Amino acid sequence: MDTTPGPNFTEPPTSRELLERRAPAEVPDAAVLESARALAADPGGERAHDEVYRLLSMTRYVATRAGDEVAREVVEALLAAARAVDGPPCGHSAHAYEHALETLSDEVELAAAAPDPAQEEYGCPDAVAMFARIAAEIIAPGTVEGIPDRFPAYHEDAIGNFASVLHLYPNSDEPQYDLTTGISEYPTKGELAGDIVLIRAACWHVASGMIRQRWVFDDTIEALERVLARLGGASCAHADGEHPELTEDVDTDAATGYYLRTPGGRARLQKEYEEGEQEAPAAAWTCPVLLRDLARSAHAPLVEARERFFGERRTDHLDAEYLLADGELAIAKITERLVATKGNRPYAEDLAVWAARRRAQGTGDDRERLFLFLAAARGLDVADSELPPAVSRDLRPLLQEVLAAPLPVSCPHRSDHPGTGADLGEAVGAHLAHLGDPRTFPAPEGARPFDAWSCPRNLAPVAEKWLGWVDEWDEAPY
Repeated sequence: MDTTPGPNFTEPPTSRELLERRAPAEVPDAAVLESARALAADPGGERAHDEVYRLLSMTRYVATRAGDEVAREVVEALLAAARAVDGPPCGHSAHAYEHALETLSDEVELAAAAPDPAQEEYGCPDAVAMFARIAAEIIAPGTVEGIPDRFPAYHEDAIGNFASVLHLYPNSDEPQYDLTTGISEYPTKGELAGDIVLIRAACWHVASGMIRQRWVFDDTIEALERVLARLGGASCAHADGEHPELTEDVDTDAATGYYLRTPGGRARLQKEYEEGEQEAPAAAWTCPVLLRDLARSAHAPLVEARERFFGERRTDHLDAEYLLADGELAIAKITERLVATKGNRPYAEDLAVWAARRRAQGTGDDRERLFLFLAAARGLDVADSELPPAVSRDLRPLLQEVLAAPLPVSCPHRSDHPGTGADLGEAVGAHLAHLGDPRTFPAPEGARPFDAWSCPRNLAPVAEKWLGWVDEWDEAPY
């Protein structure tokens, strides 16, 4: 039988019991308010340090709830204690809070690591005052002055790695991990703001196909949908144009995102804002309406890209473009696209899939079947990138079929086969057009006869090359 106290439990639990709970809603307000009110009643008293550290240990639960009167009362008590116990310099060369700010990259972890106030280094008035400010800052990010602008060395490295990926010169062989921060189920306001800023800064890079792991899309989209459900009814007092905007400078946006995630990072962001190096103060980035809008603008392109990369690629609409009124192939349009789509990967991929599906229907003659295979192969050459499963699942059967064709012991062409795809360069349009409809399109210079093109010894190397690439890409950790 589960004996864990429920939401209506009124007996103040110990700090350890609080830390073992998961959902912020399960922490009774009475336990939090008891400490806050005791501290507010005697903010500089003998027991102030005990209540400061106890509230620090409960900060996770206050900070991860929507703003309410409990949070306001806790922040006021903590700041009152910071003012009351702060005094002349203590003479210590270092303090524990400095180490915490520089090593704990998760502010929930920082709060959960509340120290034993009986330890001498935590009894120092300077330490008590600063930990009170840190706890208040975690609950009300961007509003507390006097916190050192120190942040984790890990975040300093992460800023550089994040920006390096968006600059297209990643520092690591697995850039997908540099762009994925994740959003916890119960984030603090600062963590939520930082994570959304980072996701929004990276979304176009990911959606463009530079990152092709399926889990990156799934995890990020799921996290954004949790955020959107949470912020669906968000409101604020800001007028149009008062919300800060991403700069589109990847170094600045990466720094903003990581600075927002910890108290010392927000102090750095605020300092840079005051020096004119940042667009907005730290507190401005935590507006729920701003975060909702940023999450929405990141969610849409990621959902569309996930479907394009991993979903069922829709090509039925292409019949109107690539078939004539009588159902015959629109040779001129197809060959034109195979040249014009250079650099337009989705367009080339769609044409390759359409050609493979058209051939799989088995309705055309040998000339049409050959033309469709060559069009698909040329489409892959134009795409010139790793194929997502949405493409490779249709291309694989075509490539396997062509590769499985028996090779003649010898052929009259010997080694004089025309080749396909990229080997034809810019002349591909003219060659394929003539091959598909020799009566309408004149033979270009160097044209080879149908039997040379259709020879299995000519087609097998093309199919083998692309099947090898497809196998390699399909083994990637999508």
